[in-house]
Amino acid sequence: MSIAEHPALHRLFRQSRATNGGPRPLAVFDCDGTVIKGDIGEAVYFRQIEEFFFRVSPAEIWPDHPDRKALDGLYRSLAAADPATRRKHPAFEDFAEYMLAWYYDQLAANAVHKGCADVVRTFAGFSLDEVRQFSRDTLARELKAPLGEKRLGRRMVHSGVRFLSEATDLIHALQQNGFDIWAVSGSCKWTVEPVFTAFGVPEDQVIGITIKDQNGILSGEPIHPIPIRAEKIDALKVLEPRIPLFAASDSRNDIPLLLYATTTRVWINSRHRSAEDFFTAVGAPPDDRWIIIDEPTVLHTN
Repeated sequence: MSIAEHPALHRLFRQSRATNGGPRPLAVFDCDGTVIKGDIGEAVYFRQIEEFFFRVSPAEIWPDHPDRKALDGLYRSLAAADPATRRKHPAFEDFAEYMLAWYYDQLAANAVHKGCADVVRTFAGFSLDEVRQFSRDTLARELKAPLGEKRLGRRMVHSGVRFLSEATDLIHALQQNGFDIWAVSGSCKWTVEPVFTAFGVPEDQVIGITIKDQNGILSGEPIHPIPIRAEKIDALKVLEPRIPLFAASDSRNDIPLLLYATTTRVWINSRHRSAEDFFTAVGAPPDDRWIIIDEPTVLHTN
């Protein structure tokens, strides 16, 4: 049975048609692990490090980094190096380790909001057009890259992203039944946009972490609310007064967003986690409002 034929969706579509004449019904999706296998926010960050895509020293935008002087010295050494041989420069591995450790260590310390926002702040000094183009190019590259791992500095990091078949079918079915699709992601808004514009979702219906624009150049100052955990609901409410009938995510971090949806909630188990643990975190076993996709299918590209 196709996911689009699930009984919970039939109930959802009957309910949405019953309110014909009112506002269009709303469906919200997380991005990483939900619509795609992989993490496009991380993929863009890894490529930034690989290609030294920076205009401002990270030491300048991370004032609480404990080794700012060393980080800034590595940045300046690499900024002065020949781009063609930069990855072979003696400073590259140390620089990559500082950049990766600052992100991963904050996630491990449960400082998820700050760790994810600090990644986006590394776009300081670029124009929005430059960041969007870099993000589009990265998605195209990652869709062709092998799914797995690659070496970056002294670490192994994830490689490749792919669209998930079930999420693709859900988005198409919802669109065919008159739903507006919004993305609410804890990654950078501009890195998530090309994932959803592939489905015809407008950029202004994509929510993610952003930083302030000052006279056409991005600053290092994040805009609040940071759309992570319960703050995803806050960020959605800023732009959209409708309450979603439908929400989909792969993460227990998004349980508040899933429970915010009134009719249909989809958990996509792309990380092969325990369903028992997930619904313990939810606080109740799944009822007929839930769709569980326990083995999502990767859509392979040529």
